[in-house]
Amino acid sequence: MLARTDLPPARHALVDQLIDAYLRRLGGERPIKPFERLAINTFGASLADDLAAKLMTRDNIAVLLQTGTVRSNVELGSIPPLADVDLSNVPALMGRIVLIKPVESSLRLGASRDVGSISMHFAANGWRLSAVNLPSTMMAKLVERLPAR
Repeated sequence: MLARTDLPPARHALVDQLIDAYLRRLGGERPIKPFERLAINTFGASLADDLAAKLMTRDNIAVLLQTGTVRSNVELGSIPPLADVDLSNVPALMGRIVLIKPVESSLRLGASRDVGSISMHFAANGWRLSAVNLPSTMMAKLVERLPAR
C-alpha cells in the first residue's frame, strides 16, 4: 500500500479536515466572521500542516491502515483497519464505495457513516491512496491540540 500512496495529497487532505474541524469548533460557540475565516485558512493551515506532517508519514499511514490507530502522544481513538474490509462480500463492499470524481473514489472502512474512509485516485501508473479521512471524534481530539485563538 505504501508504494501506492501519494503523500502530498494525503497530507493536504488531512490539513483540510483539520481546518474544517477547527472552524466547526469555533463556529459552535459563535458565528465566524469572514476575516477570521480568511486568517484561519491562511495561518491556521501552517499549524495544521505541521500536525499533518507528523501524522502523515509513510510509517504512520502503514500503522493506521494495518491497526486502525495513529501513533501519537495523545489517545486519539481508532478506525477499522483496512485489512478488516471483507472483499468477498461484494454487495456490502459496493455499498461502502462512493464515487467522488471519475478518477477518484472513497471506501468507507466500516458500516457506519462516521467510521473513517480512504480515498483513492487514478493516476498514470494506477490507483493511489490520496486521503485518509478520519472520523469526527478523532478530528475533534486532534483539533483540541491546536490553539483556540
